[in-house]
Amino acid sequence: MTLSIETILSPDQRAKLSADETVGGGNLLPSAIAHSPAPDKTFLRTERPVINTDGEPQHEFSLLELDKLVQSWSVWYRGKGVVPRDRVAVYFEDSFAYSVHFYALAQIGAIAVLINSNASKEIAQSLIRQTTPVGLYVDQARLDKIGAGELDLKWITTVEEQPAPPAAVLPPEGRFKHVNEDPVTILHSSGTTGIPKPTIHTHQSIVAGPKFRLVDHKENPGALTMTSLPQSHLGCIAYTTYAVLAGANTIAAFDRPGDELIADVAEYKPTAVMSFAHAYSEIPGLKLEPGVLDSVNVWVSIGDAVHEAHIKHILGLRSKDKPQSAFFDRLGTTELGWGVLLKIRNLDTARNDRCAGKPVGVAEVVVLRADGTIAGDNEIGLLGARGPAITPGYWANSDITYRSRLSGYWLTGDNAYRDENGDHFLVDRSVDAIETANGVGYSVFMEEVILADVPDVIDAAVVAGKRDGQIVPVAVVTTGDAVVEADKLLALANEALVAAGHLPVGVLEIAQFEEDLPVGVTGKVLKRELREKYSALETYTSTADPRYVASA
Repeated sequence: MTLSIETILSPDQRAKLSADETVGGGNLLPSAIAHSPAPDKTFLRTERPVINTDGEPQHEFSLLELDKLVQSWSVWYRGKGVVPRDRVAVYFEDSFAYSVHFYALAQIGAIAVLINSNASKEIAQSLIRQTTPVGLYVDQARLDKIGAGELDLKWITTVEEQPAPPAAVLPPEGRFKHVNEDPVTILHSSGTTGIPKPTIHTHQSIVAGPKFRLVDHKENPGALTMTSLPQSHLGCIAYTTYAVLAGANTIAAFDRPGDELIADVAEYKPTAVMSFAHAYSEIPGLKLEPGVLDSVNVWVSIGDAVHEAHIKHILGLRSKDKPQSAFFDRLGTTELGWGVLLKIRNLDTARNDRCAGKPVGVAEVVVLRADGTIAGDNEIGLLGARGPAITPGYWANSDITYRSRLSGYWLTGDNAYRDENGDHFLVDRSVDAIETANGVGYSVFMEEVILADVPDVIDAAVVAGKRDGQIVPVAVVTTGDAVVEADKLLALANEALVAAGHLPVGVLEIAQFEEDLPVGVTGKVLKRELREKYSALETYTSTADPRYVASA
């Protein structure tokens, strides 16, 4: 791997670029090249190759090489009749090619609809129906899955038909002149609470977080960040935008399970790793060679807050003769555009369940009452944020857009509170709170207790079930290779929950198969599916295997 430190901007260069108000998502590469000290040097490695204009797979790119490929795709799209404001959907194997197509379409004024590689037929079709693209660039396997005959599109081109365009230069008149509010891409939410929503990001919003990082962070020589995230996801698109602007040495990987993530860390030895919570939750069940993670100084989560037990486990895997690594737990969503809260933990950090930390400065963060007034310290309310990185809304859905706003803030969908020190705590997703006859159970708090205090549990989800018409909490846990009995785990879980001041669970199930703990396209547990599964517990438990399902 031949990445160059010459590409990294100095602090003065970073400040100048951050202050350049002309830089946005629609002119990203020309802007990065203009500010770069070494646009001809390699800064990026893509784990899965991207096909270049010579028809060859390429893993390493300089800004100039990337720009050549992107311009060629821009010319190709114009040849397909794509004009400003047209949407074009892209849907293929998870790789850096998502960013390539985003850049290519944005600079001609079109809007890339980035569909997660793992999206189901229903999700992909829904996103296409909601955004009405003129065309679809897709690989054959995914086209076969969603069915070409069921799509109302002007054109469909497969990756196999057109793996790369011929080399071409985009003429100046082909470049669209954006203003801040012009849309440049449509990404989609995780879909954990329903069908994923097409989320707009603009010329300004898509670079607001990266430009903030230019002045908020120092890129050290030798630093190497691996993005082990879906390359179509906002978190990855936004960080890669930063890497392009900053010349930061980056490995663009893809979303993968914990064991594959560990293997990549062993091979590439990054100093920082970005991943989703699902990969971190799988690592405690693996048997690892000593020192395999020693290169990593910083682990980063972008999305839902990661459970404390999983954080402490991965931090504890570094060799004892090394300085402690840190875990940067960032709260960000597709809609927020960048992580707005940050909690940094190491092995010495005291346990503080569901603490998402303090605002980082890219947005104002508040907890609101239902009437839009600011909640007091330690008062549970609705988490909201406002700032330049936040989406203007959902494509073709003004109803949900306006329902997501309150008093000028974008609502994240989380119930939260702020303590007297300014730390924010995520109590639960609003739709996941468990309202029982005996009080409200907050599922994520209950999960933290089970993971921290019940032996042999590797991962856990708590949801609302129904038994004889009454709401009761249900826990689903994974135990890896450990042989444990469900009734004993239930007793231990409830002892720990009650001691911590939470509701006990009425049913506990040990997951035996992947479908017992279903996840969405970003690896988040689909609690709505579990609620449906446990909607008639009196029937479900009567036929379940008592080794794996226990009732209180």
